[in-house]
Amino acid sequence: MKATISNSSKILTMMALSSLLFINCTKETQPEPEPEPDPDPVSVVEGCDTFTEQDPSLNTAAIDFECTGNAFLEEDALSADNLDGNWGRFGGPDGQAYLKLNYIDNPNASGINTSTKVLSITENAGIEPWAGFFFNLNEKVNFPSGQEAIAIDVHSAAPGQDVLFKMEDSTNSDVFKESRVVTTAEGAWETLTYNFTAEDSGKYDRIVIIANIVKTNDAEAVYYMDNIRFTTPEEVTENGSAPTAEAAAPTKDASEVMSIFSDAYTDVEGTNFNPNWGQATVATIEEIATDKNVLKYEGINYQGTEFASALDASAYQFIHLDYWTADSTALNFFLISTGPAETAKALDVTTKEQWISVDIPLSDFSGVDLADIIQFKVDGNGTVFFDNIYFHTPADAATEPTSAAPAPTAAEGVMSIFSDSYTDVEGTNFNPDWGQATASTIVEIATDNSAIKYQGLNYQGTQFASALNVSAYQYIHIDYWTADSTALNFFLISTGPQETAKALDVSTKGEWVSVDIPLSDFTGVDLADVIQFKVDGNGTVFFDNIYFHN
Repeated sequence: MKATISNSSKILTMMALSSLLFINCTKETQPEPEPEPDPDPVSVVEGCDTFTEQDPSLNTAAIDFECTGNAFLEEDALSADNLDGNWGRFGGPDGQAYLKLNYIDNPNASGINTSTKVLSITENAGIEPWAGFFFNLNEKVNFPSGQEAIAIDVHSAAPGQDVLFKMEDSTNSDVFKESRVVTTAEGAWETLTYNFTAEDSGKYDRIVIIANIVKTNDAEAVYYMDNIRFTTPEEVTENGSAPTAEAAAPTKDASEVMSIFSDAYTDVEGTNFNPNWGQATVATIEEIATDKNVLKYEGINYQGTEFASALDASAYQFIHLDYWTADSTALNFFLISTGPAETAKALDVTTKEQWISVDIPLSDFSGVDLADIIQFKVDGNGTVFFDNIYFHTPADAATEPTSAAPAPTAAEGVMSIFSDSYTDVEGTNFNPDWGQATASTIVEIATDNSAIKYQGLNYQGTQFASALNVSAYQYIHIDYWTADSTALNFFLISTGPQETAKALDVSTKGEWVSVDIPLSDFTGVDLADVIQFKVDGNGTVFFDNIYFHN
């Protein structure tokens, strides 16, 4: 159906009809003509004074968004309630207009694109990185000889915008072909070319676009596109598309690592390197040298790795990765624990066609429970090869203290809970049964010097024989040591229970850290009625010299 909105055209039509009626009154021999019907009414399209609504055809003209084509009206959106819709969106909450399409004035009518109108794509913050839209054509695409490619003008705010273009059969979405092109311009229009073949003719009558497939928007994002048309295919250079040699062999002793993927070690069993998460990435394991395998992620949007059971990496300090790419411009690596709780680490992809080795401190994955790692994830773009993925601790890094904490300097006025330098309060239970997973022991660090060791910490309590009145004190002192903890909190608890936490800084590894925490920081706790301590966090932590003082 084709319909036109124009108030001015209606006025001209009425004037013409009035003239005809007048002439007919003076010439009785001519029959009175039937008035022409008005065009079917169409809702006004924002940004256009008049709009001609029709399913476009690439076979007859470029799709130029000059107020002609799909109006992208909400009542025409394809949904479970509207199976006859001619456009749609995906990648956001059901029932919300999280992605909006509008015809607007060209925001930068210069360079290769000086047209009047363009299509704007407005995406809400927080929608999926693969969120996009589609619209139907009025017939299957037939590529002209020598023009077996599609060109789109994209306004690139900055290099690295990864634009996916897909064509599919509107009646069978399993029949499709897609590819991705990354922008290189900054603040300018550029033409992106997507290659097809003559064999793709007669198959597709729907266009699907994802404006920036690797980006999750922190704020609302707006993209601009124009002039979808046939063009000459671009030559694809295959040189340098894959490594010709394996990554450098790891030098760590097998006893120091927990390997996920490496020919140098025995990997953990049962790992699924290609779970079905709905990703567009093609994940394969390929041999690049004799008995040397690598993971290949081709056409990345995102890709998961799933473990047979949760991994406890809390005893390690780093994760090692080797990676290689010829074309990626964005690459992130995630650790994921139950929840899910996930944290990303950006990988540098400025160096092309070389193996890059990185050792990422596990402390960079804040919020992830290192004792309960269930998955990895990668997102980005391009094609990337991975090898030698393993957790490790440097051979020269101590996993427990070899010397005692510094001796306390407070001479008097101390209420000691645990210290070889003072007389401790009596009857304290340092390992009450609260259902914790933590292994709590008292260990000797040096001659006649003990410490409390919390291994595989999730939480751990300390129970006093009777309530402590510490209202006369100003501080609590704690010495602690860790090689691997990334999160650590200390609580005072009074009857109720009423508890307040104080976060302890665990960025310093392999050294005793001394803190004096003002008791005023434990807001809400009755300092005249302290019945328990609690610690929560992860990793293994040693404590010494816990006492109240002024």
